[in-house]
Amino acid sequence: MLWTIGLLLILMGFLLALIGIIITIISGIKGRAEGEVKAGGVILIGPIPIILGTDKEVVKWALIFTIFIILLFLALMIIMWWC
Repeated sequence: MLWTIGLLLILMGFLLALIGIIITIISGIKGRAEGEVKAGGVILIGPIPIILGTDKEVVKWALIFTIFIILLFLALMIIMWWC
């Protein structure tokens, strides 16, 4: 059961990355890629997040997303521990 859930989460991650790449390519083809580009990312090394971004708003959303994912992970760990 856990193996299946883990595999599905990994596949969903690859699918989301692929969808993001496709959307970026399509928007570039349509000419909407002109203007300011904002980007950001998070690298988790153990419990320590390293947040990167091109402006403060992107960093803020990356931090919020990271906190949400960490809380979700902790909740799933607690649920699995009790079962």
